[in-house]
Amino acid sequence: MEVMNSNLIEQAVYNLCIKANTEYSSDLYDVVLAKYNNAQDRDLKIKYANILNNIKLAFDSKRPLCQDTGQVLVFVRIGSDIFIEGKNIVNAVNSAVSKAYCENFYRKSVVANSLFNRINTEDNTPAIVYTEIVDGDEISIDLMVKGAGSENCSAANMFVPSAQKEDIFKFIKDTIVKSGEKSCPPLVIGVGIGGTIDYAALLSKKAFFHKESEAELGFIDELKKYLGPVCDSILDVHLMSSSTHIASLPVALTINCHSCRHCSCKIVNSQIVYSNKNCEYQYVDSNNIDYKRVHTSDINAIRDLKQGDNILLAGEIYTARDAAHKRIKEYYDQNGSLPFDLNGKVIFYAGPCPAANNEVIGPIGPTTSTRMDEYCELTYSNGVVATIGKGERSENALNTINKYNGKYFVAQGGISCLLSKCVKKSDMFCFEDLGTEAVRKLYVENLPLKVFC
Repeated sequence: MEVMNSNLIEQAVYNLCIKANTEYSSDLYDVVLAKYNNAQDRDLKIKYANILNNIKLAFDSKRPLCQDTGQVLVFVRIGSDIFIEGKNIVNAVNSAVSKAYCENFYRKSVVANSLFNRINTEDNTPAIVYTEIVDGDEISIDLMVKGAGSENCSAANMFVPSAQKEDIFKFIKDTIVKSGEKSCPPLVIGVGIGGTIDYAALLSKKAFFHKESEAELGFIDELKKYLGPVCDSILDVHLMSSSTHIASLPVALTINCHSCRHCSCKIVNSQIVYSNKNCEYQYVDSNNIDYKRVHTSDINAIRDLKQGDNILLAGEIYTARDAAHKRIKEYYDQNGSLPFDLNGKVIFYAGPCPAANNEVIGPIGPTTSTRMDEYCELTYSNGVVATIGKGERSENALNTINKYNGKYFVAQGGISCLLSKCVKKSDMFCFEDLGTEAVRKLYVENLPLKVFC
């Protein structure tokens, strides 16, 4: 029996949090680089260039690839010949996550209870921890950082046992197509098949660390053929399957954005061995597209923009996402007025990482705009000239935006290190108690956006 102190687990999880948030998978990097080199479409070329340059900047600056530093999931396999002294495993993991997120200025996105107490815990804990006892005298740890944009597009379905492969393929394809830009494509997807509905979902997460069998690889090849052109927006597919009840065929799909932040290590003989490969990241050319330069003070110029225009925005903008919009509406319902003037304002649906000591603002990027659709009537009717976010919008929201002669701009998701360099000044403006969801007044220069409507 080998005695191991829980401090080693804490150290490993702490470092895995940093690696997952700042270092891109070498295997995926080669795929992204190939897609950049082969891209013929101008906008697609620039999209892959931004991803590659964000990867390089995140690695060099040791800042997160994405502002949504996510929910931390940890899979721990413990050898039966090991006795762990000190903290229990869950406490050790949460202690490491808390320390990593607080010390490295990562965004804290976990609330205490999903329904009854949506108050931020301020240290991104508790993590979601799965433990398993296996044979041997070592510990292996797989860690995943899961952002909400792609996670909210994931899905599960209970098929009947007589379902054909094509039925499963259609479910996967329909889910991917429905996710649109909200999930930050190009995507990495994990498929879990078997068990019960909850276990299939777990398998779809574990699939990212799984070495597929020959049968599973064959299934993946058939799936890619079925997806056809949709597969162009997918970087990689993972699959994990298991036993199930004779009357069941559960299938779960986990959608991951292009960052797909996960990494692993083993603790052997009291030594931590990390599994990541070294990768030579590089900057690539991204200056091959024509942009219109627009200032937020020139409302007429904003209103004259056309769908599909690529713009570089400068001037004052204000961050506000879910919690801030809810607070604004509550104030309006209670008082018949707004807590601050929205007339002529541009709102950025964003919640940045905390700024490090040498930063104006931490990594910042767009959140999913559809979550703010219910507030469009309130904001645009009170003078908001444009909003900035990620993904498509509902028909009602688009009709409201057009009714008030407003605009909706999309920012590329998952390139928060790059976008943070466009922010030249950041001031707390309102609702400071909301933390990352507070309203901030930003001054931006050359913020790259596309006019959606």
